[in-house]
Amino acid sequence: MQLQNRIFGFLDKIENESQVDGVLEALKGISNDFGYTGFIMCGIPDTGENLEELILLQGWSEDWNVRYLDQSFIDFDPVVERVRTSHLPFEWSEVGGPKVRLSKQARQVMDEAASIGMPDGFCVPVYRPGAFQAALSFGGDGVELSPDDKHALHLVGIYAHNRVRDMLRSSPDKPKKKLTPRECECLKWTSVGKTSWEISQILNISQYTADWYLASAAKKLGAVNRTQAVAEALRQGLIS
Repeated sequence: MQLQNRIFGFLDKIENESQVDGVLEALKGISNDFGYTGFIMCGIPDTGENLEELILLQGWSEDWNVRYLDQSFIDFDPVVERVRTSHLPFEWSEVGGPKVRLSKQARQVMDEAASIGMPDGFCVPVYRPGAFQAALSFGGDGVELSPDDKHALHLVGIYAHNRVRDMLRSSPDKPKKKLTPRECECLKWTSVGKTSWEISQILNISQYTADWYLASAAKKLGAVNRTQAVAEALRQGLIS
């Protein structure tokens, strides 16, 4: 319950922020709460695009940011490579740990991150079909995340990114399809960690039906998974 209250407190805080800097400070707080020393929220550049222009929020040291850009580490970073191919959150050690075989350039990226106190981290890819691809990546040392912690940071990453994009976006949203009451119920129970089977028992429906409602809600919200659907529903005030 303490973790849940902390996360929903964070979501409420950034929803009420009117400035991007307010979201930055809130993210610094939640990052420190989990034991991370820095983070970055940025778009994933296509070939020829400038990473610096795609940085939305920078919460790690300026020295590391400058070195990362100057050395074009984006071209070799194994964390970025994973983001390009998967929408699932992951720990840096999964793609760049000591036992992972990497190219010389990729290993240099991980070694230099470690040298400034970020040997490991947790990355949340954010992707909407046909739209902006991005990630929120936390870096630190000795952070051990429980499954609930990972779920919470996944929600934080998607929600914070969507909030910042809303602040920066100049064009209005396209009309969205309305969620049914059942879809909202399923999303609400998902937001507190219930599985499809548990939702089916609570709502007295089949597990297949619960899965169907969640898939339908995700499609309407333009989400690629349940966590992103929950984050978007919270952002729009469809669930609380």
